[in-house]
Amino acid sequence: MTSPSRNATPVDITAAPRAVIGATAGLLFRVGRSVLGEGRLPTAQANAWAAVCADRQRAQERAELERWLANGGARRTPAAP
Repeated sequence: MTSPSRNATPVDITAAPRAVIGATAGLLFRVGRSVLGEGRLPTAQANAWAAVCADRQRAQERAELERWLANGGARRTPAAP
């Protein structure tokens, strides 16, 4: 009976999970493409443009609030009885 060699090649236990994750990602992409359609798939460019638009909207709202505060805000007058 022989004992295992100390110089045996190590087994990569992460190879199988990585393969499963890769295959699953590919499957999800294909399903998403078939469900949403080729033109409606989210892209990095579309995500970046959405972020730019959101930043512009926040900046516009912030400037509007600063103008409102600089003008003293909306002072409420007491309601007439």
